[in-house]
Amino acid sequence: MTDSAFPTHIATSSSGDTADAWLHPCGSPWQSEAPECVHDNPWFAADVYAGVAPTGAEATYYALRYKNAATGVIPLHEDGTITLVGQWRFPFGTYSWELPEGGAPLPEPAIDGARRELREEAGLSAARLDLILTLQLSNASSDETAYIYLATGLGAAEVERDPTEALSLARVPFRRALHAAVEGRVKDSLTVAGLLRLYHMAAEGELEADLAHLLLGR
Repeated sequence: MTDSAFPTHIATSSSGDTADAWLHPCGSPWQSEAPECVHDNPWFAADVYAGVAPTGAEATYYALRYKNAATGVIPLHEDGTITLVGQWRFPFGTYSWELPEGGAPLPEPAIDGARRELREEAGLSAARLDLILTLQLSNASSDETAYIYLATGLGAAEVERDPTEALSLARVPFRRALHAAVEGRVKDSLTVAGLLRLYHMAAEGELEADLAHLLLGR
């Protein structure tokens, strides 16, 4: 495929860096009539749309409309370790090591859901929760949005487990968890993204120097 296949080119700044203009929308958005709901449950609805694509082509589009925001929390201890949660995940039928995760019913603030999941799954409270990453988890087929928080100033809290959850806990060095994610042994998307973001924060000076040193292993 040659460059001529791409009709839009974004200019760069005189310094050679890509200008912020590349972040702006290009072309026309999708258009559609009012949706028809073809399925509804307590977690999401499935809608079908008679739509017109940005190319002008007519298209039928299916979208999942989630009723909860996804939340994930990185419980970062002062010694550079993090707490992870292990559990069986139904769709893949596999065991998964993850950040403490869950949902915040809309329109509940996502941070409240994150704080609740930290307590319920990991038995921890946090003096501070900072939003460090926002993700669209599957934007070709759903509107599910995830919010990942960094939890510091950790203390013990009473565990409140969901009756369907059989969870294990592991407190591991950050770099060990990061390596497992990069190697594909940890596959959960919020966990992989959160660990990479925390590494980026340590490398870019967004954390206290001593803590960054622990995370980077330098």
